[in-house]
Amino acid sequence: MLAVKTVLGALLMPLPIACLLASVGLVTKGVGHRRLGHVLVALGGFIALAATLGPVSNVLLRPLEDRYPAIIDPSVIRPLPRYIAVLGSGYRPRDGLPITAALDAVALVRLTEGVRLFRQMPGSRLILSGGAVDGQPPSARGYELAAMALGVPSSSIDIIDSPLDTGAEIRALHARLGNAPVILVTSAAHMPRAMAHCARVGLRAVAAPTGNLTEPSGTWGAGALLPSGTSLRKTETAFHEYVGLLALTLGVT
Repeated sequence: MLAVKTVLGALLMPLPIACLLASVGLVTKGVGHRRLGHVLVALGGFIALAATLGPVSNVLLRPLEDRYPAIIDPSVIRPLPRYIAVLGSGYRPRDGLPITAALDAVALVRLTEGVRLFRQMPGSRLILSGGAVDGQPPSARGYELAAMALGVPSSSIDIIDSPLDTGAEIRALHARLGNAPVILVTSAAHMPRAMAHCARVGLRAVAAPTGNLTEPSGTWGAGALLPSGTSLRKTETAFHEYVGLLALTLGVT
């Protein structure tokens, strides 16, 4: 099931969709339906170009990232949870590299936010989540090494290293914590889907989004109107989350 979800997720991205439309358009033109073929090819090109533009990626991402406010001062939360859970991301250790190079950029931002909140919450516990994907060690273990390197004592860390996706992580957290509240740390764009999973299983989570990718309104320069790989990655992030939310709504995840 995970492999199917991974393949479908990869296909339901702007560039594969654009390539499919263009390919169908070329075939359609070849069998004599030239007008329809031209429309499909043009539509594919438009989607591919739009996906690489900053204003488009920001418009797609902002509704996701603005859904939940960041936690600047956790002391204002009442009741203050004892637990801080960090959802998993990529971890690929290699000999000769520090732990900070083994975690991907998303994982580093999530973990850093978890450690920041931990330091502001005396007596709290840090729950690090994430299973083994693509033959790599569990991301929770990479989080653990990085957290200890940043000064978090191992006695304050709990590990959940079997879940392979967001739904499984939230279910595992609920199984461990029951009705106890938890501060949930994940990427801002990913937070709506994570919180939807929490609502489904009854996990009492307080959202702590981080890793925002959108720029403040009105700060775009002339370069925002030029195609860029950065904007494409932001658009792909938005597509991934919207597809995940749709799947969750349909009950297929």
